[in-house]
Amino acid sequence: MFKSNKKIVQSERAAEDRNVWEFRKVVENYRQRVYQTAYGIVQNAEDAKDITQEVFLKVFEKMDTFEGKSSLSTWIYRITVNTCIDMLRKRKGMSVSLDEGIDYDRRMEGNSVQISRIDSPFEAAYQGEIRKKIREAFLKLSPEHRSTLVLREIEGLSYQEISDTMACSLGTVMSRLHYARKKMQKMLTPLWKEAR
Repeated sequence: MFKSNKKIVQSERAAEDRNVWEFRKVVENYRQRVYQTAYGIVQNAEDAKDITQEVFLKVFEKMDTFEGKSSLSTWIYRITVNTCIDMLRKRKGMSVSLDEGIDYDRRMEGNSVQISRIDSPFEAAYQGEIRKKIREAFLKLSPEHRSTLVLREIEGLSYQEISDTMACSLGTVMSRLHYARKKMQKMLTPLWKEAR
């Protein structure tokens, strides 16, 4: 026996309501992580907000294609990283503002690590200069190297999770991390020598 049209419409509405409710839970659970990852890669608060919105739009549109072969967080990280890389590639050749400081307070939410207070204006200026140099060095890395470094050093993902997120081999993850760290070290060595 066929269901009446009214029952079909009611069951479709109920399914839509469940999907919207599930999506809201996903947004609540992952919004901060998506923003932090995007900010870590693109180093710009407004771009990170735009990317966060774009990521959740993609998640909503593609939720029915999620097969569960990887964890939901890995799938969302992959969308985030790919969206960041796409934005960076589109902007390649455009100048990047180095005036925006890294938002340490927001990045440290929920962590037990405390940033020590700076006692003097000289210390504050010196710390600001160090942050600027680190940021300049970081922005010279390729989008793939930046993404790998952020996922490992800021988000704390394992090599396997990064491999799943970026859809590349473990060897590629280790190679990208090694290269990114070496390049950062090379660019920042003069700064450390200067500080002694």
